Amino acid sequence: MHPGSRILIYVLAALAIPGLPFVLLGPLLLAALSGIWLLDRHPGRLLWRTRWLLLMLVLGYGYSVPGDAMWQALGDWAPTWSGLMAGVEHAARLVVLLLWLDVLVLALTPARMLSGLYALLHPLRWCRVDAGRVALRIALTLKAIEGMEHARHATGRVGNHLRGLFDPVPDPRIPHQVLLMRYPLRLRDVLVPLALAGLGLWQSGLWNP
Repeated sequence: MHPGSRILIYVLAALAIPGLPFVLLGPLLLAALSGIWLLDRHPGRLLWRTRWLLLMLVLGYGYSVPGDAMWQALGDWAPTWSGLMAGVEHAARLVVLLLWLDVLVLALTPARMLSGLYALLHPLRWCRVDAGRVALRIALTLKAIEGMEHARHATGRVGNHLRGLFDPVPDPRIPHQVLLMRYPLRLRDVLVPLALAGLGLWQSGLWNP
């Protein structure tokens, strides 16, 4: 599938999943895990990095949503059952979104991701948005982050590649040219996002054909 379509599908999913019934998260989770298995992905690192966010999400709802306390002896210091259940539900939605992010977007190579972003930004040229310039800045940022990752693995310390993007004297380690590959759009690359967008609008009640 075209990388631009994959990115667009994820954006649509990110808008739709928070409002979907909780029972639909199971099939979406299984589909994401199937895609991860087929692509031989390892999302554990991504989920590990967000462990504190997930924990704070659960505890935040646990202590902010009124209801029966889990431990009556603690009184107001105890989280509520209804709050924790709401926190777990929102954390589950976030996990599904992260897994789909890994399958649809992070599985793309940097070149394909850049091509997809350029394809999505290109129609905005009528609004005087220079898609080429935006894509170049994104590519340089990705290169700088990639350089920081290599430096961290090699020395154990984070490099200063990202800071070099804003220096008056360009960093020689950051490339000055980026090769942009453009992929042809096929019929399914257009129909699948349109079908998902229509399904989302119908489910939300904004469109009733």
